[in-house]
Amino acid sequence: MVEAVSLNLRSVSQKILDMVPMITTQWLQEIAFSMESQLTIPRDFAEKRTVLLARYLVEDVEEDMQNWCLDMGKWLREQEYPFSSILRTYQLYRNVFWRVIRPELQGWSLTSDHMLYLETQLGKAMDESVFWAVYHFEQMMNKELVQKEETISYLHNDKLTMLGKIAANMAHELRNPLCAIEGFLKLIAESTRNQDKLQSYIQVVMHEFENLHRQITGFLSFSKKPILDEIFKTVDIEHLLFEVELLITPRLLAENILYEQQIEPCLLNCYEEGFKQVVVNLLTNAIDAVQRRPEKWIRVKTVCEDGWVTLLVENNGEMIPPDIVESLFQPFFTTKQNGTGIGLSICKNIIEKHNGTISCESDPESTRFIVTLPLV
Repeated sequence: MVEAVSLNLRSVSQKILDMVPMITTQWLQEIAFSMESQLTIPRDFAEKRTVLLARYLVEDVEEDMQNWCLDMGKWLREQEYPFSSILRTYQLYRNVFWRVIRPELQGWSLTSDHMLYLETQLGKAMDESVFWAVYHFEQMMNKELVQKEETISYLHNDKLTMLGKIAANMAHELRNPLCAIEGFLKLIAESTRNQDKLQSYIQVVMHEFENLHRQITGFLSFSKKPILDEIFKTVDIEHLLFEVELLITPRLLAENILYEQQIEPCLLNCYEEGFKQVVVNLLTNAIDAVQRRPEKWIRVKTVCEDGWVTLLVENNGEMIPPDIVESLFQPFFTTKQNGTGIGLSICKNIIEKHNGTISCESDPESTRFIVTLPLV
């Protein structure tokens, strides 16, 4: 039985080779007729598939089949055809091949066992070619995705490096005059203790000076240096949030915003001014976000458990679309008309220097920024 099959296989293989032009022509015609998207396979690629199937019956063509699948996968990727279209071409080939071959088989005096053997072998070869072509196609797609991710990461790091250099230069240029301003303000305050009106002016100037100092602190988070040489220290989060509330209370009252806090007392190690800058940024963004709402509210909540503190800053502003949420923390990305796009980037860098995380969630009801930090 095996000898009979072996003898017949060479004859069958040669007959299939003789029909390569016919099979190829009909396959390409079927593709042109059936495919919604225009897909034109080069004839040499198309013919080689049938040639390999014919040879598969009588010799080992695994290496040649692999090479063809790789070349075919590369060509298909270069054309940027949809994956569904690529699979459709293989389906059409199978239909055309058997439509041409089956009538011929009937005149070859083959037994039913021979016919089953042929269909099994040729079907296996077709399946293998589809698998390897799809495999190589996917490998190329994955490689391209990795390269794109590496490029995006490089561009992101390049932005951070540029900001770090700017921050370091800014610290050098501003630190001396700021120290001088602060020193003289304190001297003036000491020498005018009994002048209440002048003292109130000095307090306003000192308050704005602290705001400026805090903005510089945040911007310096892009530098690899410590934040203005500040050291980690133990901070009572309840007290820190109380100080932040004092800073934003004027805007809350002026814009009729309901502000709620649910604070679970705990201690954490942090750059105090840096972390305070994060909270101020998040609350300022929340105030901006609720401007168009008839009823405006902002909630701040902390939860301490399992060695971590979670800070939640929530507002009832408009929903942020998912594609924008993914880009919020990228440098220079902004949706505000006069925004710089570095506020949330600053927050992210400061939180990462604390070995913590920051994320955003948004739905039609509310938007939440979630910060997690390790406890003392």
